[in-house]
Amino acid sequence: MKKIRTWLSATLVLCLMMSLATTAFAADAESDFADKVAALGEKYGVTITVESKQRTSVVSAEDEEAELAALEERLVAGQAALAENNRLAEESYAAIVASERYDEDTSGSVSAISPRATHTVYRYQTIGYYYPNATTIRCYITGNVSYSEFHKRDLWAGVVSNGSSLYSGMGDSWDETDCEIQRIDGGRTYYVQVWGDLEETYTSWFNEYTVTSEGWRIWYEAYCPA
Repeated sequence: MKKIRTWLSATLVLCLMMSLATTAFAADAESDFADKVAALGEKYGVTITVESKQRTSVVSAEDEEAELAALEERLVAGQAALAENNRLAEESYAAIVASERYDEDTSGSVSAISPRATHTVYRYQTIGYYYPNATTIRCYITGNVSYSEFHKRDLWAGVVSNGSSLYSGMGDSWDETDCEIQRIDGGRTYYVQVWGDLEETYTSWFNEYTVTSEGWRIWYEAYCPA
C-alpha cells in the first residue's frame, strides 16, 4: 500500500511539473507573439495591443504565422486607406487655394449689429485603418449668421461651436486632435479641416487586436444659407 501511495505521489508531482512547464511555454509563446504584433504596428505606423482569448490548447506555429499574415494584410490595406485620405485632403485644400477663394473682397461683409441667427452644418465622412473606410465620423459647425448689405445676402459672422465624434461603423473611439476653420468666399463659406486618431478592435479566432491609427483628416465646406 505504501508503494502505491509513493507511485501516486510521484505521478502527481510529474503531472504538476508538466502542467507548469506547459503554462510557462504558452506564456512565453504569447509574449513572443505579442512582440511580433507590436513590430508589425511599428512597421505600419499604428499602435497595436493584442489580448489572447481563452483557449484549451497551445496554438501551433503555423497557425500563428497565418494569423500574423492576415493581420499584416489588413494593415497594408489600412495604410493605403490612410495615405489616400491624406492625399485627398491635401488635394481639396490645394484646389481652394489655387482658386483664390481666400482673396475675395470682404469689406463691409458683416453688419455691425448683432447676428440675428445661428445655423449648423453637419458632415459625415468615412475613414478606417484596420477596416478601411468602414467607420463614419460626424462633424458639425455652428455659426452666427448676419445680413450683409455689401453682398445683399446672409454671411457667416462667427463660429459658435464645432466638433466631431464617432457616428457608426467598425471604429471603437475617435479622438479629435486638431481643427482649422477658415472663412472664405467673402464669408459665404467656412472651410473646415479636422484631424484625429481612430481606435478599432478586431477579433480573430484566438486573438483580439486593438489598433490605433493617427492622422486621419476630415474636410468639408459649410455654406451659409442665403
